[in-house]
Amino acid sequence: MISPRERERYERFRHEPSRVCYLTTRRLIREVMSSIGAKELDYWRFRTGDKGRPFLKNATPAMSNVDFNIAHSRELVVVAVTRSGRVGVDLEPAQREVDHEAVARRFFSDVEREDLEKLEETRRHRRFLELWVLKEAWLKADGRGISAGLHRVVFRFDAEGHPHLKELPDDDPQRWEVELHQINGDHLLGLAWHG
Repeated sequence: MISPRERERYERFRHEPSRVCYLTTRRLIREVMSSIGAKELDYWRFRTGDKGRPFLKNATPAMSNVDFNIAHSRELVVVAVTRSGRVGVDLEPAQREVDHEAVARRFFSDVEREDLEKLEETRRHRRFLELWVLKEAWLKADGRGISAGLHRVVFRFDAEGHPHLKELPDDDPQRWEVELHQINGDHLLGLAWHG
C-alpha cells in the first residue's frame, strides 16, 4: 500500500525496529484517513513541506480542510487529526535521559527557566519534558518547526498542573488549545491545535 517514494525511504532504514515503526506509522495514518475520507488504504499519498511537516498530496474535496500530525517513539505511534485548523503532537518517553538544565538554558524562556528552578529537584526533569513536548507540539502545528524559536513559545502551569500557552512568536496564544497526557504510564504526549 505504500508509494514508491515511501518504499525508497523504508529501504534506507538499516535497523529493523526503525523499519517496523515507519511501516506502522504509514499504515496507521492511512487507516485514519480512510476512516474519515471513505477511500481505500492505498489511495492516500503524502508529502512533507520544506520544514518536514506532512500533508495529504491527494486530498479529496471533503478532506481539503483536514490537518494531521504524527509523533512516534520506539514503542508508540500517535496520529492527531482535525477537520479544520491546525494540529501538532509530540511524544517522549517520560524517563528520557537529557541534560535538562543545559537544554533549558539554551531553548527555554527566562520565565520557564525560573519556574523550573522553583521546583524540587525530583520534579524538574518531568516538568522539563512536559514543556518540551508542548513546545514541540505547537511548533509542529504551526509548521515552522524550531525556526520559530523554542524560547519564543512560552508555557506556564497553573496550581493544578495544567499547561497554558502564554506567549508566541507573531501569533495570539488565546487562539490555541493545548493538552498534556501521560500515555501507557511511560510516555508524555503534548497536543496543540486551533480551529
